[in-house]
Amino acid sequence: MVKLDVKAIGIASAIITGIVYVVCFLIVLILGAASLKFFSLFVHGIDLTSLATSPSLGTGILGLIISVVVAYIFGYIFALIYNKYAR
Repeated sequence: MVKLDVKAIGIASAIITGIVYVVCFLIVLILGAASLKFFSLFVHGIDLTSLATSPSLGTGILGLIISVVVAYIFGYIFALIYNKYAR
């Protein structure tokens, strides 16, 4: 049985999440209100305009940090569970 390296999976999850977060944040900064129409495609046409806020660099950095930490934890836990039940 091949076991997953839990730290490597955690780091990979964090890196991918960080990249996706930065790309998403840049889309919102660059496209502004048009980004709401784009992202509504991902949530099956739900109107996101009532949820929209004006992003700032501070909230973007904080959101990036939180997202990366949570992704690392989830990736780590995923690898632990996989290693426990893999045959």
